[in-house]
Amino acid sequence: MNETMKHPLETLFYPKNIAVVGASPRGGLAGGRWGGNTYIEGSIKLHFTGKIFPVHPTAENILGLTAYKSVRDIPADVDLVIFSVPFKVVLEVMADCVAKGVKYVHLFTAGFSETGREDLARIEKDLIQMARRAGIRVIGPNCMGLYCPEGGLAWTNEFPSTPGPVGIVSQSGQLAGHFISMAAAKGLRFSKVISYGNASDLQNHEFLDYLAQDDKTKYIGTYVEGLKDGRAFFEQARKITPAKPLVVYKGGTTEGGSRAAQSHTASLAGSPKIWKALCRQAGLITVHSLEDMAVTLTALMRLPLPSGRNVAVLGGAGGGSVTMTDMAEEAGLLVPHLTDKTIQAIEEFVPVQGSSAKNPLDIMGAFFGRGPENLMRLMELLRDDPNIDALIFNQSVDIIMRVVGRSMMDAFVRLTMDSMKRMGKPIYVVLDKGRGGIEGDILRQEMEDRYNMAGFATFDTFRQAAGVLVELDQYRQYLETRGPGL
Repeated sequence: MNETMKHPLETLFYPKNIAVVGASPRGGLAGGRWGGNTYIEGSIKLHFTGKIFPVHPTAENILGLTAYKSVRDIPADVDLVIFSVPFKVVLEVMADCVAKGVKYVHLFTAGFSETGREDLARIEKDLIQMARRAGIRVIGPNCMGLYCPEGGLAWTNEFPSTPGPVGIVSQSGQLAGHFISMAAAKGLRFSKVISYGNASDLQNHEFLDYLAQDDKTKYIGTYVEGLKDGRAFFEQARKITPAKPLVVYKGGTTEGGSRAAQSHTASLAGSPKIWKALCRQAGLITVHSLEDMAVTLTALMRLPLPSGRNVAVLGGAGGGSVTMTDMAEEAGLLVPHLTDKTIQAIEEFVPVQGSSAKNPLDIMGAFFGRGPENLMRLMELLRDDPNIDALIFNQSVDIIMRVVGRSMMDAFVRLTMDSMKRMGKPIYVVLDKGRGGIEGDILRQEMEDRYNMAGFATFDTFRQAAGVLVELDQYRQYLETRGPGL
C-alpha cells in the first residue's frame, strides 16, 4: 500500500511496538484462560517484528522480556497498548497512554456498560472521552482484540501463523476465537480478525471500511449482535459488496437473544424482519451459524457463483432422493426435469432396473464399474442441459469406502474435481458419513481433509449446501444489478 494513501487504521494492524499492561511474572495463563501473557505469547509465535513491552508494577522480566512499571517508563514509542487490568485502574493506565502519546488502545478489560450499572458505564464514558481528547482510538472494552498473522498480533498462540484472504469483524471474542479454530480446520486462513466488544469508540463499520481497501482481504465475514450506528454499517456494506463478498451472522434475533446480547456487549438488537430486508438491499450474504459462515466463505473462495437455482441432485437413493428434493425446494431451489435428450443419453449407460435417470438422479451404481467414464459422461450431459445451473452431489463416505477403499480416497477427490471442470457448473459436494458411527466420523473427516487440501468446498449436510447455494445465487443477482464496486 502506498504510504501516502495509508488507511488511518493501518498502524493498528501493523504496529511497530506494543505494550501489554497486566502481563504476569507467574507465566502461563496467569490465573485465567486469557490474559496479558497470552497476547505476548501470541505475538511471539507470530514473529512480531517490533518490540513487546510487558508492563507490571513489580516484575523485572516477563516471558523473557524486560518489564516496565508504567507505560510512561517504556524507552520507545508505542503504537498499541493492550489493557489486561482490573477496571478500577483503567483511567490511571489511560492517563499514562495519553502522556506517552500512544496511538491505539485495546481494552481486553471488561465490567463496564455491558453490566447495566450506571456507575460502571460512566467509567467507560470517561475513559473514552479521555482517549478522544488525546486522539487515541480504542478497541472495546470487553473484547479479545486483534488477530493479524502478518502484523504479528494474536490473543493466543493457538492460532495459525499462515495468513489468508478472509477478514472477520466480530462483536464477540469467544465466537471469533472459536471461528478461527473451526474454520482453520476447513482450510480457511485469515488476513485480519477483529473482536470489538462494546464498541465504545471504534465500531463495526470502521473496521469494515479498513477491510474494504485492504489488498490482503478478499472475503469478509462479520458477527453482530447490535449496532450503535446501523446506517453507517449498511452504507459501508453497500460500498463493499459489489467488490468483496460480505457474509453476516446476526445474533440476538429472538427476544431472549436480544436481552442476552445487551448484557453481553451493551448492544441493542433490531427487528429480524427489518434486518433481513436491509441485508438484501445491501447485498449481504446472511447465515445463521458459525458453521454456515465457514462453509459459505469456503464456497465463495472455491466455487463459481451459480447462474441460477435449478439443480440436479445426485447421490440419493429411493426415499433419500425424495427427501433431498424436498430440502432443496424448501430452501428455495428448483429440482427441474432434465431434457428428454439428457435422460435418453443417461439411460444408454445406466441400467433401468433399480435406477432413475430422471432428476433427482438415483444412478450412483453406474459409477462403481466404469466409474470415471460414466461420471464424466454425466457431467457433459448436465453441462449441455439448459435446465440445470448446478449440481448437489451427496457423497456417502461409508459406501464409497466400502466400494473403492481408503487407498482410493485421493483418486475419488480428483475425480470429483475433474467432474466440475468437465461440467463447467458449480458442484456442491455433501459429505455424508452414513451409518458409520465413530468410524464414519473419522472417514468423513479424512475425506474432508483431502478436499480441503485440494482446494475444493464441501458441506456438512444437504440442507446446508442448499441454503448456501440460494444465498450465493441471491448475491449473483445482486452483482448483476449493481455492477463492480470499490
